[in-house]
Amino acid sequence: MSEFGNEGSFVILWAGENPSVHVNLLESMEANGIAFDDKVFGDDEVAPTADPLPIDWKPRFGFEVTVLSTDYAAARELLEKVLDSAPENLEIPAQPEVLDPLTKPRRANEAPATVEVWNGTDAKLAQFLTSALSENNVVVRATAEAGATVIYVAEGNAERAQEIVNEVTQGAPPK
Repeated sequence: MSEFGNEGSFVILWAGENPSVHVNLLESMEANGIAFDDKVFGDDEVAPTADPLPIDWKPRFGFEVTVLSTDYAAARELLEKVLDSAPENLEIPAQPEVLDPLTKPRRANEAPATVEVWNGTDAKLAQFLTSALSENNVVVRATAEAGATVIYVAEGNAERAQEIVNEVTQGAPPK
């Protein structure tokens, strides 16, 4: 906030909710020696009323910047520069592509399930692993051998299946 002299009346230059525009505008006016008053809404200590639509409507959060009427033209030019330089596209940058299991070639599932990816005596874990692999479009063959369950997958799915098994059994995230 800057000090004002008796050079004119106060005029609202900008009011809004964008903190980036707010900060850039204040920095720009300070750098150019333009006096201003800055009011922040939403910082008051008064508890909000129970009425969601009060008769004396006022913003519950945001910013209001006022300048002297004698500085309005110069301040307006700075505001327009700040608004023009504001980023227009705030899209989230593209993330590295993750192989979607649905795009896995079907030929891998058509081959016989001959590669062992897990064996153990825990029937509930075997059932969970079978479900997890199936949900990831990996065809499995489970057999009961000497009191243990053995899960087999096709050779083309072996690497992905082993990652899923490791994630479930050891908490190791897939590569």
